[in-house]
Amino acid sequence: MSTKFRLVTEVLADVVRTGRPEIRRVDDVREVFGSVEAFLLAAHHRWRTALTARLDALLEDPPADLDAAVHALWTDPGLGGRGLRSLLDAHAEHPAVAAAQERERRLVRRDLGVDIPPAPGLRAAG
Repeated sequence: MSTKFRLVTEVLADVVRTGRPEIRRVDDVREVFGSVEAFLLAAHHRWRTALTARLDALLEDPPADLDAAVHALWTDPGLGGRGLRSLLDAHAEHPAVAAAQERERRLVRRDLGVDIPPAPGLRAAG
């Protein structure tokens, strides 16, 4: 297991254990990833990979209400691993996370025709 993967797993375990979606090991994150931003982007990538896989499976046998099913996947608190969604939501205003989530929203809208609203308190980019 890579050092980066192990650290993401450990940070998510902290989130689940404490119920607080924060990065408690900031020094380790900076040492291993170079910055908190790089760590958050790695976490987003993990979530995005899980989302893409689940969307692919969903499209194999589309439900009657595709919009509702896509929304449910997007907000699934367990998608990509326990604690991941809450960590990303807690850092949704970080510019890198906001931009990454906006790219995903645009892709889902373009490819599936499903509009995912931005996180509360955030505005979707043009």
